[in-house]
Amino acid sequence: MKKCKIILCGFLVIVMLFGCSNNAANKENGLESITVKDLKHHLEFLSADEFLGRDTPSNELKIASQYLAKMAKNYGLKPLMPNNSYFQLMPLKTTRISASETSITLITKSGNKVYKYLEDFGIGDSDVSSGIIKGDLLFLGLGHQTLDNTWDDLKDKNITGKVVVILDADLPRTHALRSDGTGMLLRARAKKLTELGAEAVIKIIDNKREKQFQEEEYQFITNKKSSVLNKAKIDSIEAKLSYNSIEVRHQMASDILGISTQEINNMFVELKKGNQIDGHDILNKTIHIKVQVDKGEDNSRNVLAYIEGSNPKLKDEFVILGAHYDHIGISENGVFNGANDNGSGTVGLLETAQAMSAQNPERSVLFVWFTGEEKGLWGSKYFVANSPIPLEKISAVINLDVISGTDMDKVTVTGGEVLSSTLENLISEASKNKLKLDYMKETPSTYQFFFTRSDHFPFLMNGIPSVWLGAHSDDDNHVHHVNDTAEAVNFEKMEKITKLSYLLGLEIANYPTMMSLDVNPSITKRGAHNTDFDWQKEIKKN
Repeated sequence: MKKCKIILCGFLVIVMLFGCSNNAANKENGLESITVKDLKHHLEFLSADEFLGRDTPSNELKIASQYLAKMAKNYGLKPLMPNNSYFQLMPLKTTRISASETSITLITKSGNKVYKYLEDFGIGDSDVSSGIIKGDLLFLGLGHQTLDNTWDDLKDKNITGKVVVILDADLPRTHALRSDGTGMLLRARAKKLTELGAEAVIKIIDNKREKQFQEEEYQFITNKKSSVLNKAKIDSIEAKLSYNSIEVRHQMASDILGISTQEINNMFVELKKGNQIDGHDILNKTIHIKVQVDKGEDNSRNVLAYIEGSNPKLKDEFVILGAHYDHIGISENGVFNGANDNGSGTVGLLETAQAMSAQNPERSVLFVWFTGEEKGLWGSKYFVANSPIPLEKISAVINLDVISGTDMDKVTVTGGEVLSSTLENLISEASKNKLKLDYMKETPSTYQFFFTRSDHFPFLMNGIPSVWLGAHSDDDNHVHHVNDTAEAVNFEKMEKITKLSYLLGLEIANYPTMMSLDVNPSITKRGAHNTDFDWQKEIKKN
């Protein structure tokens, strides 16, 4: 018996000594546990063709959520939702466009011509309602307007109440409008046109797609569309009926513009050279757009898993690390795999969770994989509107979105400075001094665009210090393209940004106080009352 006691005591001493040594090395071990090998393993799986682009909602996205929950459980993270669930269900209303009841009619002096849904045109809008839109037509070339007006297709044009026709084109990668990530501004131009007053936007598909339609006898893809069922709790203002992603083939475009298909082809060629295409009113023609949808219900889900804080006084406070795991589905041209956007952030968050699980942070750390970001930040908006934890107890939010990039030594930081000097200082310390990353802020023009475009923003709107960490890149050619695959990802850059999120998250979790609210005198307390703040005005200051 005595011998057993001696052995047991010796064992306990060894465990205690190992524990002390382990605590000292834990932080560094956690950093080293984040590897290219593991990131690649997860990403190659989640961005595979079989996931069909992880659209919201879809069975493939639900399978992805199961994978994330299973991995979180394996890493020792706890479920946060009732009944030991890792899922926060978000109810959706769904619509499927009726092909037989949906049409576009071009009305001219010589008569009317009716075009068929899927054969002549498609509708790419994520949320579609039944409705009828009639309007005069206006051609705007590329349909783009930069903030500094160096490129302005809207100059001297009145788009209010018009159905606007634009060319769905990319400019050369070296063009000034594509530099420093501003290619995303180009992709959002159709939505911007409806925000500025256009009734609808018709996009003429580019030469490459038109050729594929002809050679492969393609039709447009019809996907299930959706919107959040209790959307009123998330967006206080309901948008008016509009369609900003009606895609048309060249023969239909030829009829609308009154020019040959070869002339349409030539306009795309000129845009590829970086040349601007002049716009004009399309006279003596009107258009009648009729859309009929069949309604249903579905759901999607945020994945929530947490590490309980080790300090009894601080464990009811939280640090949130998040990333959206959805993408945009498929087209007739193939699968939008979404490896960089945002498979990269998704698996970076998995690796951060694994590294953090052995650290015993003082505050609780909540990991959230958001659904529906590509539809309009649905998952993060739903979370803050239905938060399972008090908003006033969230110290800060770190958002990972598009963390692969061309420049190994730069990290793009969005939003970290607008509410908390403490958070900004911790980001600078972790990036510059510990990882030797160049802390990049967006240029004023891109900042105004990016600031509201990812899952950090709903938290900022509620007065919670939040930051989007992304991989600075001068090449966005793979984002929202079918070539955004695992083969195109820079895993070494992903590893760097993931390590930054781990270091920053740990610093916030162990910081003596919650992140300060000391930058904007109008925001001094966390909570939903901050959504009344004029963020658009604030954004324009930067």
